[in-house]
Amino acid sequence: MTLYLTLKCLHIVAIISWLAGILYLYRLFIYHKEWGTKSEDNHQMLSVMERRLLFFITHPAMGVAWVAGIAMIAQNPILMKQGWLHTKLLFVIILTALTIFAGRLHRKFKNKEAVVLSGKQLR
Repeated sequence: MTLYLTLKCLHIVAIISWLAGILYLYRLFIYHKEWGTKSEDNHQMLSVMERRLLFFITHPAMGVAWVAGIAMIAQNPILMKQGWLHTKLLFVIILTALTIFAGRLHRKFKNKEAVVLSGKQLR
């Protein structure tokens, strides 16, 4: 049971880090959309901030959350019979899709490609 509780703690910390990373990353995208085109310095600074947040915090947190979650289910398979877990898994898949979409947005902003979303839509 100690392993399960350790995995649970790790999972909670990873989910919180993942959510915080995604929320701040989209805030950086808003800044990039509104101010990144005004000067090359703004563009470079925001690109570096987005890259570091995405690749050093958000992606690792997502990986740890997935691994710890799967390990918790492997430790306690009865969880798969509970309805709340299926709802949670749906939201995890949606959050993973948002993270992948954020990676594509970062690539577009970095390469100065046209991003069709406005600052208001990114909010």
